[in-house]
This record gives sequence, structure tokens and C-alpha cells, in this order.
Amino acid sequence: MRVDAGRWGVALLDRTRTCVVALCLVVMLAPVARAEEVAPPQSIIVVTDDNYPPYIFRDQDGRLQGILRDLWSLWSERTGIAVDLQGLDWAEAQRRMAAGQADAIDTVFRTEARERVLAFSAPYATLDVPIFFHSDLSGIVDVTSLKGFTIGAKDGDACVDWLKARGIASIRPYPSYEAIIDAMAARETLVACIDKPPALYLMYKKGMQDVLRHTQPLYSGQFHWAVAKDRPELMHVLRQGFDLISPRERQAIEERWFGFSLNDRVQAEVWREMGKYVLAVLAVALLLLIWNWLLRRQVAHKTQSLTLALDELAESEGRFRTIFDHVNDAIFIHRADTGRLLMVNQRMRDMYGMGDLPVDRIDVGMCSAGVSPYGAAEAQVWLRAAAAGQPQQFDWHARRLDGSLFWVEVSMRLARFSDGQNRLLVVVRDITERKNAQDRLEFMAHHDPLTELPNRLLLQDRVDRAIALAEREGRRVALMFLDLDQFKTVNDSLGHAAGDRLLKDVAWRLRQCVRESDTIARLGGDEFVIVLNAVRDADGVVEVAEKIHKSVAPPITIEGQEVTSTLSMGIAMFPEDGHDFDTLMKKADAAMYHAKESGRSTYRFFAARMNADAVAHLALRSGLHRALERGEFQLYFQPQVSLAGGAVVGAEALIRWNHPERGLVSPAEFIPVAEDSGLIVPMGDWVLRQACRQAALWQAGGHALTMAVNLSALQFRRGDLERAVREALEESGLAPHSLELELTESIMIQDHEAVMDMTRRLGALGVQLSIDDFGTGYSSMAYLKRFAVDKLKIDQSFVRDVHTDTDNAAITQAIIQMAHSLKLEVIAEGVEVTEVVEFLRHHGCDLAQGFLYGRPMTAQRFEKTVLDGPIS
Repeated sequence: MRVDAGRWGVALLDRTRTCVVALCLVVMLAPVARAEEVAPPQSIIVVTDDNYPPYIFRDQDGRLQGILRDLWSLWSERTGIAVDLQGLDWAEAQRRMAAGQADAIDTVFRTEARERVLAFSAPYATLDVPIFFHSDLSGIVDVTSLKGFTIGAKDGDACVDWLKARGIASIRPYPSYEAIIDAMAARETLVACIDKPPALYLMYKKGMQDVLRHTQPLYSGQFHWAVAKDRPELMHVLRQGFDLISPRERQAIEERWFGFSLNDRVQAEVWREMGKYVLAVLAVALLLLIWNWLLRRQVAHKTQSLTLALDELAESEGRFRTIFDHVNDAIFIHRADTGRLLMVNQRMRDMYGMGDLPVDRIDVGMCSAGVSPYGAAEAQVWLRAAAAGQPQQFDWHARRLDGSLFWVEVSMRLARFSDGQNRLLVVVRDITERKNAQDRLEFMAHHDPLTELPNRLLLQDRVDRAIALAEREGRRVALMFLDLDQFKTVNDSLGHAAGDRLLKDVAWRLRQCVRESDTIARLGGDEFVIVLNAVRDADGVVEVAEKIHKSVAPPITIEGQEVTSTLSMGIAMFPEDGHDFDTLMKKADAAMYHAKESGRSTYRFFAARMNADAVAHLALRSGLHRALERGEFQLYFQPQVSLAGGAVVGAEALIRWNHPERGLVSPAEFIPVAEDSGLIVPMGDWVLRQACRQAALWQAGGHALTMAVNLSALQFRRGDLERAVREALEESGLAPHSLELELTESIMIQDHEAVMDMTRRLGALGVQLSIDDFGTGYSSMAYLKRFAVDKLKIDQSFVRDVHTDTDNAAITQAIIQMAHSLKLEVIAEGVEVTEVVEFLRHHGCDLAQGFLYGRPMTAQRFEKTVLDGPIS
């Protein structure tokens, strides 16, 4: 009964206060109305967002619901002024307010642009605005990590202006927050800027709470209602109306939609009961101990202060625990002196599968792989170093409670807590996916991506080891150079996919013909190399050669057609034919050409008389010398297109040789000869000058394109490359940032110091640097971090069929993610179909190049078909 009576008393007090305020307003407003002779409106139109739960939203029948609907209804009841509350698309609501079709606008953030035209109320709600992103993304922590992503945002939202002011321009507008959440569910958008209250409401409504994560708030905004700046009388009327709504009535409306806080009600009851007892004690004290009243009053005051301090401490600890348990990383807190574990967060329990296991039963040993160097002893070494005041960061092989292993990144730091005690703060992040991607890239650096056989780099290492072992044991080593006969015919008639199937089938058959200790490698195209270790004599090599011929003889059915493959083999022997990898390769290659001239599908051992290739190379080399003197070279250009907007933003310069007798000679034929002879250097200088001159002409005509020029390893190694680039720029007048130099991966693994120095000097000129054919040779994050490059070009062997080949799709996606994590642009070459374009665009690739946009063409044709007719 006392509780009911108390509530009745509070309600009576609220009604009395409301009446008094209303009377005061009437008295105050009467002279103002007479003085200004402006009668209050009979009705007003208020526009607002219709999709901001729980403040305002539509129910299943399309009717507006929420806190603001109830508040404006109560305002109308108090003032007698009809309110037409219109819930609209937010951009439309702003448009109507700006057009004078509404009297007031609600749920509006205060910005500099809006302050010029609107007068704002005091804020009535503070809202956090974080970035929401898919849980399978990592590294998104603040606005600087958003570059490279397209950010979803509601059309007209204040977040759009906030992001643009900080350099984030790639923003995709949506009509509502619900449309953004739906787009994230469909993976149309992976990253979005949404006010936190509606985002959480819609995430739980649509079951997305375990799919999406969010950052710390980018900023906090405040809700206001506002009127046009030239209508102060309306602002006065609205404020008076809201003053007629008591705080208790506001609280009742908010509790209806936000829910009741059990702690607040319990604390209120406690305070009411405590107040009664304190009043009773004071009453008795006043009657019996009047002389001690002042002393008891001080005691009561101190008691109240202590209670408030305890409540604030409990609230602070609650906030800490909430944040502690909801961060994305696992957190361990240890004693600094003993290393004993004191506290872990919920993410740690989830990551390690610890469930409700008490903290005192968790130790670093059970969280480690248990195998050196990832055991309990090594973990204690890291902990002691951190306890000594040396921050530690390292990768660690961790173990879950069920025994499964995974990779984490560990950061340790000594921290002083508020109690004055030192603690070890250990933050752990799951990097298993990143490790897997790095392992895959490291594998790619040493293996052919199609057949997964060793590539040239690993082959050379294997040959060097085999020679060293053979020298110690007095054995021989056979190097067999294999070339598929008529492979080009298969590619041209059945397509590249059929050619790839044939290569993988041949690789599988070759594996069946050799021992596990032998090596099979693919150099590229249709060329394979087999290294036979520790052979006694040539007879054993002949047996293997015959076995290989029999193995590849049976036909394979590809796309309904039987394809028969044969091999031409050249064999060089250690020590008879050479003592190093390069010599054996050259002689085995010469023997292979002799086998082809002997009718194909056979093998030949190297003999000194095999010089036909040398003669042919000499003729080609002489022709190249004359081509430079007679001006037989010509530049062709292939467009490079932005995937974001479809515009042509660059061109790659490609050299062609118009031979007076043979016509156009394939670059694949003359470029290797030019590199072997050193002619690639003057040829490269010619290409560089011509490409800069053409780019400058196009820019003078209003076409700002980036010109990409390939550099060979010989050009890069020479000491005057910087001078040649500077002279080409100065002669042509081309801006340095419009020139892009493409470097091969093989260049990057040479003399690191010299390469780093040259890339720094070229970067100082202002030109852009890119890595060409990335993924085919020595793909590694290690050298990308060290060298000042701006862009990666993914090799066409991965790009061409990403829409059908899951392995190539995974590799391409990994390269894009890795490049963006290093702030590099990505261009994909070999784009031939629109399905590949959609895949690349979906995964954030920046640029594309390929036959879909245009084959290499002359400058005149490029101007006519590309520059005068934009590619969509």
C-alpha cells in the first residue's frame, strides 16, 4: 500500500507541476502574442526519417511507431496544435524541408552546412556512429583503414559528409538503413557507416548479429528537431510545447520503446526506502538529540557520498567488463611478478574453446602448440621479457582445448593498473587465414600454379644440391629438357582450358616415371625439366626416357576429342656436359631442338655438333641490330580500364617488330634473343622515349592517361636507368606521375640493396612502379614490404578463368587482399569475359586489362577506337 500511495503522490505532483508550467506559459505567451501579433499555427507538418528504430519506424501495417511518434502526439495534445508527422526516406525528408514543404524536421544531426539554414533544438539523444563490417574481414579499425573499400551509407546521412571530409570518396548510397543491412546480408556491400541504435535493432531483427562486427565509434552525433532559421516564432512555439511534457512522461515513453532497466528500478526503490529510514532517524534525532543534529547531518552526508561513489565504481566496472568481453581480440591479464593468469575475456574463451573453465585452471602451456619453439617454456621466456618492460610482438602456434591448432599474433606489454599494481597485458589475434594465404603465396613462389610442380627457382636449387651430392659420391646427374610437340595446335584449336588440362595430365604421367628423389619442374608454356639424381650411366637415363615416351603416348579425351601428345627430349649429363645449372640447361635445350629437327617424339643426348640453334639465334640477333638502325620497330598500345567507373585510365606500351621479309615477328621470339645479346637495353630506351612522347601527345589533346612501360632485368641492373628515364621525361614533357614502369618479379630478388636503391631513386623522380605478372615467380609479401612499389599486376594465367576455377579465384582474391593491405593498387591482365570483370569488381580489384577492352593496337587505332569511343 505504501508503494501505491507513493506512486499516486508522484503522479499528483507531476500533474500539478504540469498545470503550473502550462499556466506560466499562458501568462508569459499572452503579451508576446499581443506584441508580435502572431497567432500560433493550427497545425504543423513535421518530416522525419521513417526507418530509425526505436525512435521512428513503420510496423508491419506501414504505420509509424516509436518514441518520436509518441512524443509528437503528446506535444499535439498539450498544445492543441495538430501535428502531421510524415515518415519519409531521409533524403526526401531533407528535400521537403529545404523546399518549404514542411515546418520542422526531426532526427537531424547538427552540421555546419545545416546550421546555415536551420535553427536547432537542444539535443535529446546522443548516438554513436561506428563502421560495421563482415566478420570475415580484418584490419578495419578506423577511418584510415577504409581506403580501398566502397562504403555503404544512407543517402543524405551526415556520415557521408563526415567520410568525404576525411578523404573517403567511394561511397554507395542506399535509401534506408534496412536496405544497407539487406545489402550486407547479400554481400553486395561488405563495409557500411550506420548509426548504432538502428543498426543493432536491424541486425537482431534479421539474424545478422553473428555475421557483422563494428569498430569503435567514428564520432558521436546528437538528435535534434529543427525549423527554418527565418521562423523564430515557430521555434518558440515548439519549445513551449515540449516544456509542457514532464521528464517523467518522457521517461515513460522511452522506457516503453527502450525497455526498463531493472537496476534503475531496484536502485530507485532502495533510495526511497533509505530516504524513509534517514528521515525517520533524523526526526528522532531532532526530538531526542537536538544538540547533536549538525553532527548527524554530516554523517548522513558522508554516507550518501560513499554510496554514490560505490555505485559509480560498480557502474565503471560494469562498463569495463562490457568492453573487455566484446572486443574482437582475446585478452589475457597476468601478474607481472609470477606470470600467474588473473583474468581473460570472453573472446579468449571463444577463441581457445575454454568454455566456463575457471581462470586458475588455465595456463600458457595448454594454450600453446606444445612443440618447440611453441611450448610452455618458450611462452614463459616471452612473458619474462615483457615483465621486464620490453614490449613483445610475435606470431605463435596456439592450441585450443580440443587439441586443434591455429595461428595467432601476440602483443605483450607491461601496464600499471589503477590499483598501482603492474600487470602484463597480452592481446591475441587469430591470424590463421592470413598465415594460410602467406603459405599459399610462398608455395606459389617456388611452384608452377597450374601443375604445382617446382618452378625454375626451385629447380635450380635442386640441381645444385644434386650436383654437390653426385660430386661427393662419384655419381652422375642427368638433366632432361622436355618440350610438348604441337602443343600450340591444341591451344589454338581447343582453347587455353584444353591446353591447361593437357599440361596437368602430362605432369601427372611424368610423376609416374621417376623416383621420389628425382625432380620434375615446369618452366612455363609446354616445357618441362626432369632431374635424375645419382645415375650410374647413360643406360639408366635411356630407360627413363623410353618409359616417359610410353607413358605420354596414350591419348587423352578433352572436350569430346582424343588428343595425342608426344615429347621431344634433350639430355645433358653431369659431369660430361657441364658442372653448373646454366650450362646443363643450355646444352639440354640444344639437344631438345636437335630432337625436334630429327622428327619429334624422340630424345637426344647433347653433342658438340648441335649448333643449329646457335646459328638461328645469330641470324635473329643480326636482324635485331638492323631493325634498330632501320626503324623497323613499332609501338602498340593496350588500354587499361578502371573497374570502378569503366573509364580508360592508362595504356601499356608493347613493342612489335615489322620484319621486312617475315612481317610481324612475335615478341616471344625476339625478346629472349634481345635479352641474351644485350640489345634489350637500346630497344628498351627506344620504347621508353616513344611511349613518353606518345603519352605527352595524348595529354596535350586532353586525354590524361598513365603510360605503362616494361623494364627488363638488364635495363634495371645498368647504372644509368635513372638518367634514361629522366631524359625521356624531359624530352617529351610528360609529367613523371603519368609514367609507370613495370618490373618483373625476378628483378626484385636480385641484389636487394641495389634494387632498393634504384626503386627509391626512380620513386624520387615521381614515376610509378609496378610488379608485372605477379604470382608466377617469386610472389612474397617480404619483398613487397621492402620495395617502394605502387601497383601489382596479377598474371593472366590466374585471371583468365577466375569465374570457373576455384583455385585461381582463391589465389586472385588473396593477391588483391594482400596488395590492399600494403596500400597497393591492383590491375588484372587477361580479362576476356564480363564474368571475370564482375568477380574482380566484387573483390575490390582496381584496374583491368585484356582483350575484352581491346587488343594491342597502333597509336592511330587507339585514338580512334578507345580515346574517341570510351570503353564502358
